[in-house]
Amino acid sequence: AEHPETPDLFFKHKYEQFNKSWEKKFGWRFYKPLSDEDKYIFKSLHLPTSNNVKAFCEQMLSVVKLTIDRLNEAGFKKYITLEKGDRGITKLEKFLKVHNMNVPDMITFLKKLWDLRSGLLSHTFSNSNKDCKAAIKFFGIKDDNYIEVAKEIFIKSVYTLNTLERDFLTVNE
Repeated sequence: AEHPETPDLFFKHKYEQFNKSWEKKFGWRFYKPLSDEDKYIFKSLHLPTSNNVKAFCEQMLSVVKLTIDRLNEAGFKKYITLEKGDRGITKLEKFLKVHNMNVPDMITFLKKLWDLRSGLLSHTFSNSNKDCKAAIKFFGIKDDNYIEVAKEIFIKSVYTLNTLERDFLTVNE
């Protein structure tokens, strides 16, 4: 679709367009490419069509894999000073700060999405995992709103790409 109208399709469109534009400008991809065996993750990504936890978990785990697991940390490392224990989102945050970009809401969103991951892996949300519980609260997840929460996560993921695009790809140098 030239101009997708649903949040999931628009996210997929924006994701591919953003990564190509980033690579054209910087010579490296913001998101590492998926292996041939993992390309199904992108192809099968969609808004859940039913309001059940399994469908929600599968799709949101795919969003995490694409937006956090695929961050090109090697690209970020060229610009930042690493400390022991720095990982994906922290490296991204440092990279952004080096480029005078302070976006705490975006970083919080990504961290909460990451915290959901532990619950997503087992298709159940553990009450003993305080980070996962905090993420459930952050996203307002209830037994009857999985489709709406998924839609909101897709929309905020597009906002993330728009923010990065605005500050890195549309600046005239």
